[in-house]
Amino acid sequence: MALPTGDNTTTPTSFLHSSTFFSLMRYLPLAAAILASTPLVSGHGQVNTVTSGTTVNAGPNQYWAGDAKNSKTATRVMYQASSPAYVLFDSYGDNSRMSCEGSAKSPAPTTISVAAGDYIEVYWEGATSELKGKAGTGSLTAYNPWVHAMGFVFDYITSCNGDCTTFDSTNAGWTKIAHAGIDMSQTISSDLRETMKNKPEQYYPTSGLGLWAMAKMVQNGSKWSIQIPSSLESGQYMIRHELAAVHNPKTNDPTTGPQLYIACIQLDVTGGGDTSLPAGTQAKSLYLPDGTFANTNVLSGSFNPANVPIPGPTIWDGVFDNARREADSTAKSTTKRSKRSHTRNHPSRL
Repeated sequence: MALPTGDNTTTPTSFLHSSTFFSLMRYLPLAAAILASTPLVSGHGQVNTVTSGTTVNAGPNQYWAGDAKNSKTATRVMYQASSPAYVLFDSYGDNSRMSCEGSAKSPAPTTISVAAGDYIEVYWEGATSELKGKAGTGSLTAYNPWVHAMGFVFDYITSCNGDCTTFDSTNAGWTKIAHAGIDMSQTISSDLRETMKNKPEQYYPTSGLGLWAMAKMVQNGSKWSIQIPSSLESGQYMIRHELAAVHNPKTNDPTTGPQLYIACIQLDVTGGGDTSLPAGTQAKSLYLPDGTFANTNVLSGSFNPANVPIPGPTIWDGVFDNARREADSTAKSTTKRSKRSHTRNHPSRL
């Protein structure tokens, strides 16, 4: 291919032998690395960081495999720079795509240690700067906030059956431990509502109550907390943390419908109990490609925010058992303190 010049003429062949050409060639690897590390517009975002207590683990660089942090991350690469950044309804039946997007067979090199019953915090980063420095985004300025405000958040877990760094999750059984849709007891902040309107990506409902889980996350600095069940037996597990954006309702166009952003985070759970996970649900069976969830239409005149069902399996009973145990333990502790107080205030007559 001829190289363009300032006067739009073809560069002479002799240029290929000039010192200028070879000087330019020296910078091609650097230019390629910079381009590879620059987020594409089609990539709507990824995990920036995962924390567990004082442990801070950076998410992978989706765009440049040579980044040093890719050798230390516990989060699997969500997608390749040349691939779609999310999963759409036509792939809901694909076990590999739905399991960990592009990395069912490509584990992360490390795990994050977390005690059973404790939380991990997942910080999401938008691939574009549309919301950076904007009102309602939790004062996040270190990097780009997450870019969508309407959608669900789901959390699943599976056992790695040993070492997560060699685990193929294609046919894993996923157990839901948490989910969040639209909370009709709260509303989006006026700041974020206006920010989304100016993006433009109008927030629905346009007024009144109705706080989508994704808006809650954005308002909280693009952070989401996930609790590990306290009675779960120790071992290595993987969290399937999923954002399901619903701003682009499904039509006959295969590029429409809920966008699933799936982050698989490898954990080493310590100090666990004696409860093992059930068989779970394979990723290809979580949602129907033409079900109620796939056809969520926030733009429809008939959209009723008070009647938005949570898709997917129900939350594992083991999570509620944990909550009951913790509640019972708290109640017993409170009762004991109350009895001790009662004894001190009313000494025995004996």
